[in-house]
Amino acid sequence: MNIERLFIDNFRNLKTQTIDFSNGLNVLCGKNAQGKTNTLEAIYLATIGRSPRTRKDSEMIAFFNPALTLESKLEFCHQDVKHSISFKIKGSQKQIFVDDFKLDKLSDVIGNFGSVYFDPNTIELIHGGPSNRRKFMDIINCQISKNYLKALQNFQHILEQRNALLKTDGDTKNQMQIWDDQVAKYGTYIYEARKTFCSKLLPVAKRIHKSLSQGEEFELDYISFLENENTEDCYKKSLKETYDKDKLLGYTSFGIQNDDFVVKINGKDARRTGSYGQIRTVALSLKLAEHELLKDEYGDFPVLLVDDILSSLDEDRRQKLVEYISQFQCILTCNEFLEDIPCQKFLVEDGVIEKL
Repeated sequence: MNIERLFIDNFRNLKTQTIDFSNGLNVLCGKNAQGKTNTLEAIYLATIGRSPRTRKDSEMIAFFNPALTLESKLEFCHQDVKHSISFKIKGSQKQIFVDDFKLDKLSDVIGNFGSVYFDPNTIELIHGGPSNRRKFMDIINCQISKNYLKALQNFQHILEQRNALLKTDGDTKNQMQIWDDQVAKYGTYIYEARKTFCSKLLPVAKRIHKSLSQGEEFELDYISFLENENTEDCYKKSLKETYDKDKLLGYTSFGIQNDDFVVKINGKDARRTGSYGQIRTVALSLKLAEHELLKDEYGDFPVLLVDDILSSLDEDRRQKLVEYISQFQCILTCNEFLEDIPCQKFLVEDGVIEKL
């Protein structure tokens, strides 16, 4: 999978322009606040239909002006066939087109174009709370399986209904069974998919991590309360047993909405004992493992989008990372051009991206 061209108009500070990318490594170089990260953001929109940086589409529009219409159009080649995905956003209104066909739902864009996004905030995958790691698992699984996406949407909707019922006055225990059955059904499906995903992710991340680090040992443990042969029955039983507690809390305390995974380096929890460089390398290893796993889904390697990461790595880890990402199409941002590395160079200045 390779990006050929990106057209942008009224996207943050970027000037209206078309950028032609090359296969292999593309390096966007410039000072801070010139538009490098905004370019990666415009590309990643085509992967999940949302920005990796904000929940508010209006923040992506130039000058935050609701009267303006933002447009981002990505042209790419997938298995020797050319495609396009375009977004038009005006205020709260968003339109998405795949090959000039307007989509009815935002989620329908998932699975058309694959990219893996890494920026300095990706370390929150390790340092941050469990929701960051659940989001990581869910975004990948949604790209791998439309059934997973539907199950996740259904689970979240039903969980909201159950929580709303818990907040009402009086004893609602008899009304809970219909919600408990549905929560257990979709929750079990999601649990099994996440567990399978982690088992596939581990050996790939372990291999990549070993090549990027000094041979450190990488482990990953998926954590859930649903470790039981009769998982769905166990789920239903636990929901009933925690009803009184949930009624007091006003929300559902048991379930896959609490799942997590722990990464260990040399047998120790990376979140608690890892150095800054080790945490960076662990997060990179997980994202690059994501890159390899998604190849099986798309039939091509997704595009790598790597934002401002090289300066935070020591020379050895930086060299190993550049060697790895140069094997695929990668769009990388930095403040200084890489020396002696074959790449297509772009200078980014005041929202203008110039191919050198």
